[in-house]
Amino acid sequence: MIDEFALLIPPEPDAPPMFDDELQDELPASESRKRYILRDAVFAMQPQPPISYVVDKLITNSSVNVFYGEPGSKKTYSALSLAVCVANGKPWLGFETNKSPVLIIDEESGERRFTRRLGEAIRGELCDESSPIYFVSLAGFKLDDDNDPILVRALIEQTGAKLVIFDALADLMDGDENDKQYVQPVFNRLRKFAEDTDSANLVIHHSNKQGGYRGSSAIKGSVDLMVQVTSESGSNIINFVSEKNRDGDRAVWAAAAVWENDSFMLRQSFASMERPLAKSHQYVVDYLTDHGPSSLTDIMNAADVCTANTARQAVYGLVSIGRIRRTNPSSAVSMPAIYELTK
Repeated sequence: MIDEFALLIPPEPDAPPMFDDELQDELPASESRKRYILRDAVFAMQPQPPISYVVDKLITNSSVNVFYGEPGSKKTYSALSLAVCVANGKPWLGFETNKSPVLIIDEESGERRFTRRLGEAIRGELCDESSPIYFVSLAGFKLDDDNDPILVRALIEQTGAKLVIFDALADLMDGDENDKQYVQPVFNRLRKFAEDTDSANLVIHHSNKQGGYRGSSAIKGSVDLMVQVTSESGSNIINFVSEKNRDGDRAVWAAAAVWENDSFMLRQSFASMERPLAKSHQYVVDYLTDHGPSSLTDIMNAADVCTANTARQAVYGLVSIGRIRRTNPSSAVSMPAIYELTK
């Protein structure tokens, strides 16, 4: 059992990172790995094992995943519920899990608040202190730093975690999350963690004003699974929609959040599987239903329940959550943007 992680005095400029004795032992093996291995068609044609899952049909091993939502959407509580279920091999909202150690990198809640919430989630699932869940709070890890990814990787290897939760993306990088040149290196490192340790890396992220995920489109392009988490103010119902799933189908599910005394639990719910669309979003969906693939200009010009600009923003919002898509490439500057409903 790991009692604590001693995290570490920041290195002097140009000096190697400092580890405690146990983490230092991990470093030579990590440094000695080859940067790449040249493969060929013979290797590719060998029988391959089936896809393995941490959470059945949802989160695979060796994957990068994002759960995003607005403040108050209960996305962190949802992730803690998931962590407890995975650590104990219990089903999570109808999804079977593969019992595995879990590591949580908390850069948002702080140790007091996070410890209380995790304890609530463990008690809510009727589990105990034997749950193989490890966490670090406010270590100041930055995945766009040269040294910190070495520390994070050592923690993953030390704990044997197969589910690693990072909360939240904005706290894990100093660069601008709206700029691909800053976002891509962070997700490249998450991908490297996933591949080298066979772990599922789950990043908690925030939504934008239009309801989609915040930041560069490189975020969605870099992940295997993206899930939107929503919950109306004052409601205990949480809605989940997978906007992208490389290894499975689009999924929609819901949960009821229940707090009792000093425990928290999620229970599968069918009360509200998808929240109602805003009026402008519903207009766009109805227009495309009636007219089929249409140009952005036509959608804007026909707007009657909202302004043309609001209709334009609704189109972009619906694209971000996977309800509609552009049918011609954005690089085709001379052609009007054409949108259609997704299946």
